[in-house]
Amino acid sequence: MHTCFPARAETLWDNHKDSMTDDILHRHCTRLNDLTITFSDAMCNKALTAIEDICTVIANLPLGHFGMHTPNRSASTLMNTEMNRELQYNAVEMAVIITRNVPLLTEEHRNIYDSIMLAVSAAQGGFFF
Repeated sequence: MHTCFPARAETLWDNHKDSMTDDILHRHCTRLNDLTITFSDAMCNKALTAIEDICTVIANLPLGHFGMHTPNRSASTLMNTEMNRELQYNAVEMAVIITRNVPLLTEEHRNIYDSIMLAVSAAQGGFFF
């Protein structure tokens, strides 16, 4: 595989970070239904994270190798990213799937399902498999 590496990656980022972060801003505004939100450092960090992920896949190298600032990948950021990904589902579609499939459960599975749903609705947690 041949890859071209920009000579001045940091300059390239500085010149185009608004364009590269625009989609993140749009998704954030849409998700919160608030068109007054503006660019933030967190959004630029998210764009840098996505770019670094691509660099890692293509060249197995972090952004620092190209003279760029590396994104802040704190544990809380990683957890929030995973949590946001898990929450990106269509509630209406999920309700249809549940309505269609719960009646198909065996009695044993239905008891387990009911126990889990009771714990979730009571915010108890405590299920590990």
